[in-house]
Amino acid sequence: MIRQALLGGLAAFVAVLVFVAGTAGQASANGVPQLVKLTYLEGISNFGPKDAEGVLEFSFAEAYAHADVKNLKPADGYAYEGWLLGPGKPLFVGKLEPNSSGIGSMDVKLENLASYDYNTFVIAARKAGAPEGQLPADVSIAGRFTVIGDDGKSQAGGDIRPGALPDTGEKAPPTLRERAGRTLMVTGAVAGVSLLFLRYWRGRRSLA
Repeated sequence: MIRQALLGGLAAFVAVLVFVAGTAGQASANGVPQLVKLTYLEGISNFGPKDAEGVLEFSFAEAYAHADVKNLKPADGYAYEGWLLGPGKPLFVGKLEPNSSGIGSMDVKLENLASYDYNTFVIAARKAGAPEGQLPADVSIAGRFTVIGDDGKSQAGGDIRPGALPDTGEKAPPTLRERAGRTLMVTGAVAGVSLLFLRYWRGRRSLA
């Protein structure tokens, strides 16, 4: 009975170590998630409230994008869309539908990534009846960035990275540091239990 419990604890410990090692390697291979501050930018923005703001989180390697906005109230006859801009063809990211208070979010998978040289993200406003698949002429908040490599350094230029996410009144998701801390806590707990079992088993054997 004791031996089975000991083996079970050690197996759980090994499983957690394998999981942590696997996720650590995956984080390095998947690239660095980036945060881009979205504001009403002179020379780019020409539509919507000037006090609107938001944050884009994205990763080209993991092919996802998440944006939170506030003070971006719906405009009659328009629909908001996220777009990535760069030297080549603009890439449609997804639709964003803020509520009557101007708070909204977008969580999508990046599709049709033909290149990784995009340097600007915009929230554009498509007028009802306008042709789909083309970047609308009306652009609300936007943010410039440069891709950050796995070493945490910008590939070229500097990235606009906000100190904090905008307060939208919603509960913030756990940060990468918090998730890592929880994983380490679980690992430590399993290791401690395994050591206790090991000491107890050795004590029993020495008495026998």
